[in-house]
Amino acid sequence: MTGAALTVTQLNAYVKSIVESDGKLKDLLIRGEISSFHRHFRTGHLFFSLKDAGASIKVVMFQSYANRLAFSPEDGMSVIVRGTVSVFERDGVYQLYAKDILPEGVGARQLALEQLKRKLAAEGLFDAERKKPLPPFPQHIALITSKSGAAVKDVLGVLARRYNLCTVSLIPVSVQGETACTSIVRALRYVSIAGRYDACILTRGGGSQEDLWVFNREEIARAIADCPVPVISAVGHEIDFTVADLAADLRAPTPSAAAELVAPDSGEIARQLNGVSLRMETALHRLYTRKKEALYQLQLRHRACSPAQLLGERGEGLAALRHRLQAACAKRLDKLEADWRSAADLCESLNPAKVLSRGYAIAQKGGAAVHSIMQIQPGDRLSLRFCDGEADCTVDQIGEEPSHADQKESKL
Repeated sequence: MTGAALTVTQLNAYVKSIVESDGKLKDLLIRGEISSFHRHFRTGHLFFSLKDAGASIKVVMFQSYANRLAFSPEDGMSVIVRGTVSVFERDGVYQLYAKDILPEGVGARQLALEQLKRKLAAEGLFDAERKKPLPPFPQHIALITSKSGAAVKDVLGVLARRYNLCTVSLIPVSVQGETACTSIVRALRYVSIAGRYDACILTRGGGSQEDLWVFNREEIARAIADCPVPVISAVGHEIDFTVADLAADLRAPTPSAAAELVAPDSGEIARQLNGVSLRMETALHRLYTRKKEALYQLQLRHRACSPAQLLGERGEGLAALRHRLQAACAKRLDKLEADWRSAADLCESLNPAKVLSRGYAIAQKGGAAVHSIMQIQPGDRLSLRFCDGEADCTVDQIGEEPSHADQKESKL
């Protein structure tokens, strides 16, 4: 081996000088697929490999260039990278230092839009659950739009015709250009903190995709989502659809449609109120009729149950009972009197004194009445009681009635 030996540093520096001196390796366009993508958390530099079916090359994109990208690179994307080939002396490797990245087959802006939609959707900004309902009868509406555009005339015209019962406050903003995003975000934040609006319309008339692109900005979508006031987005025409429409509480195809959605038709309200008034009047009349009939029935029941009525009825009942009692008592007394007279007559007929007055006498022996001759013998002292006095006598002879004598003989 002859000659002076080179250090590794000298070799890498020499190779780097050769590579950087080759004009064909400057401002190259390289097509490939992104892999091993990594964004350095502190510096913001991008590191990835660009590969095809046969080889790969390391790529570095510094933060100053990375911040200009309109989309976020991801693994698997087919892209075209513009940059310069150089050597990283420390590791002795050559790599591509990228200045720009363009998605292949899809515009960078459109790709960025799709990525933003996925990002915001994943955060829940488009969820139906977070959509705020519009007030049925708004009193104060904020209108965010250009003061010189056709949209403001359309909205005010529709509201004046349909619903002139509310106040509309125009908050003028730029709706396209460099200052549009900041202007719209500022207006939405003002509506959020003002505390006097019931609903908000964010709108502009039709235009090219480039004119409407500001409504695809993430800042505007987040300002809409953070607004406590319900927001209606009406950007462009019916075929135009922006991120602001997705974030809004309600999307209208045109400015005029937004005005129709935010407020009811006062004429229709008047017709409904007339119908309600008629139904209420009919219902009240029916209720009055039912209550009147119920009152009449209560009056009848009151009269039927009143103390005076009850006393009168009870008085009539008592009078009838008194009459029946008197009649029954009189009838009972008559019967008792008849029974008494009958008993008196019977007693009178059974009175011994009255019997004696007809010529009969009562014979007594020793104070006891003599009922048969078998109780006496000749020589007995008897007392005879007549109706007008008594007489003592002696039995001289006892004679029997023929019938008794015959009975005695038959027994013998």
